[in-house]
Order: sequence, then structure tokens, then C-alpha cells
Amino acid sequence: MQEPSANALPVNLEDRFAALFGDAVSVERPLSAGSMGARVSGIDLNVPLRPAQVELLMDTLSHCRLLTIVGQDLDRFSLASFERFANHWGAPVAHPSNFLRGGKPAQQDGASDGAIEYLPYADRRAAAADTILPGQVACLPHESPAVLVATNLLGQDDRKEFRLKDGGTWHTDIEYEPLPLYVSMFLVHHVPVARDAPNGQWIAPPAASGPEPYFPGSDDELMARRKRLPLNGETAFADTAAAFAALPAAEQAKLETVQLRRRLNAEDEGFLAPLVRTNPRSSVKSLHSPVWASRPGVRPPIEVDGMTADESREFLDGLEKHVLQPQFRYDHQHTPGDVTLWNNYMSLHTSPPIKIGVNKAEDARLLYRLSCKGKPCLVLPRDDDPSWIDTHITGGYRSPDSIVGVRR
Repeated sequence: MQEPSANALPVNLEDRFAALFGDAVSVERPLSAGSMGARVSGIDLNVPLRPAQVELLMDTLSHCRLLTIVGQDLDRFSLASFERFANHWGAPVAHPSNFLRGGKPAQQDGASDGAIEYLPYADRRAAAADTILPGQVACLPHESPAVLVATNLLGQDDRKEFRLKDGGTWHTDIEYEPLPLYVSMFLVHHVPVARDAPNGQWIAPPAASGPEPYFPGSDDELMARRKRLPLNGETAFADTAAAFAALPAAEQAKLETVQLRRRLNAEDEGFLAPLVRTNPRSSVKSLHSPVWASRPGVRPPIEVDGMTADESREFLDGLEKHVLQPQFRYDHQHTPGDVTLWNNYMSLHTSPPIKIGVNKAEDARLLYRLSCKGKPCLVLPRDDDPSWIDTHITGGYRSPDSIVGVRR
């Protein structure tokens, strides 16, 4: 029997949306030159979703890898509403930027088994975003440790001098835990609209600055693909399902046997995880985070089971170069009020270069991210077993009853 293709989008998708959400709903797909992405308009996420509606959205993401539900009213759609919606996709996870591990910021190389301490919003670095452009841009109210504020409105020290901050590294969100993240999502609040760079875009291409933020030693072609980032505040994605589907069948079969050793810190024993994962809803196979060093200097590089460190790097650099080819790339332009979800098992992404030290609202970039792991849930509140939460959710976080309803 033929394997499901990453390019075979489900038939009658538009008819299913019309039947479940009404004729006012429209669907655009794909959004990339390949098969990645779907954009749906006409859905108000303030209205609780029926199970069949949730299932349709999940089916869409399982085939399209990225799903944007446009046009939420930010005067009504709060971050509590956003977190409630996220609970359908998995158990929300506290972001490392919002807690201490063993008394140290969790993004640092602290003790893997250190005690977790959630930071109140006022003590998070993101709280400084409210002080940069007072009366013009401020975060939506929230205290949840699951909400990551992604912004270029940082502290006063960053405001003293304008500069350009390089984009991030290609990665999959929190792939270094035994149960990795399934879905991540953005709620978009502000996007940069200034186009005053000499090239007519928000920023000019950053000058060549050596291998940073990557380790030196990768070949020039891979480094060029890594550093070709969007220039208007977009998030860049790479479709690892389409990249896997494009490989010869014999190579696919070999890759399906590969196990990767991942770890939080260099001294940890780590754990083995499959390189290739199969989406349980669509049966589409994809490469899960085929990156040797996705967080240089923060998390240790991964190893391929049965290979040396040098062999692991050569093997994975080759896969990353394949995945970052232009035909698998999609640069997603954000629009205020959009909720954009992506499947972490089926994609890589990276943040764009951004302006730091801005002093006008048209340069502001402000998004909120939530990430989830575990099984999707058609009806809320979730009924995750407490022992499962303790094992897989850092700090045992659960969305409060005020957001998801009372557990019975």
C-alpha cells in the first residue's frame, strides 16, 4: 500500500469547514510553494469550539503542518482565551524563560533536576516591554508561566542604542525532553510596519559576521541557507515532512531506523528518540528536529546512536542542508489578531533579525507563544493523569480552572 504523501492534502476540506463553521468561513491552502500551510478566516475563537470543529482543525494541521486562524479581536480575545484554545492541542507547558530551575534561569545550563520556581510576570524580562513605548504598546494582561512574550521591546539598557539583532538558529521547540512539544502557536499583537531600510524593507540584510550564532565548521552552502532569513519580521519555517517525502524510498527506510540521543545538559545521560515520526492523524512521516546543534552554547549537540560525535555532525548537517532547501521553506508574515499554529514534529523554524532599541510603534514586534505536549483533547477541561503531568510537564503546570473549566 502506498504511503500517505506530505503533498496529498485532504479532499473536501473546504466543504467540511463550511458544514461545521458556516458559509462565511474561507480556506486558503497551501501557503508555501510546496504543500505547507493553511489560512482560515471567519472563525471566532472566543466562541467555545464543538468537538467536531476541534477535530477538523486538528486534521488540517496534521496535513498542512501550519495553520493560521485569522482576525481575532484583541479587545475580546484575551491570553486566557488563547490558553483555553491551546488546551485542545495538548497540555500547555511553562516556558523556560518564565521559571528558574535550581535557582538559575532555566535557559541556562543549570541542574537538570533542580527545583522549579515560576516567576511572576513583573519579574520576567518580558515585563520591560510595557515600559518602552508607554501608551502605545503594552502586553495583554497575563500571569501564566505558559505564555512566552516574543518581542523586540526589551529592557531600558537595550533601548539606549539602536542595533540589529541577528535571527535565531533553526530549531524545534523544546525537543530536548523525552516527550517533546507537539504543537506551538502564536497570537499576534503588533508587527513591524516600518519599511525605511535602504532596501525598502523593515531591515537591511545583516552583514556577514562569521558563523555566529552557529558553531564554526559547517560548509558554506549550509551556512548560507541557515542565514537567509526574512527581513520584515516574519517567522521562517522549513517543512520536514515534505523534505522527508522528497527522499528516495531506500533512504527513507534507513532514516526510519535512526535513533538520536538528546539531553538537557552535557553531563546528562540523555535519552534515545526517533529521527522520523509519523503523525497519528494523517500518517504522514517527517523528520523530527534533524539538527545537530539547535541551541549552540545553551544545549549540547545531539548524537546519532552508533556514530561518533564527528560522524553525527556530518550526517545531521547533511540532513539540515536538505531540509533548508528553498522548496521546503516558508516565510510566514504575521498579522495582528492571527493565531498561527505549527506542528513541531513536522517542521523547523527560526526567528528573524530584528531591530533593538526602537522608539516608535511601527518598529514594534509583539507576539505571544504557547506550546503544548501530549494528546489533543476535543472537550475541555483536559483529564490528564496527575502522574503524567508530574513526569512530562515541567513544574507540574496545569491551566487553572478559571481558564479551562472545573475538572470533574
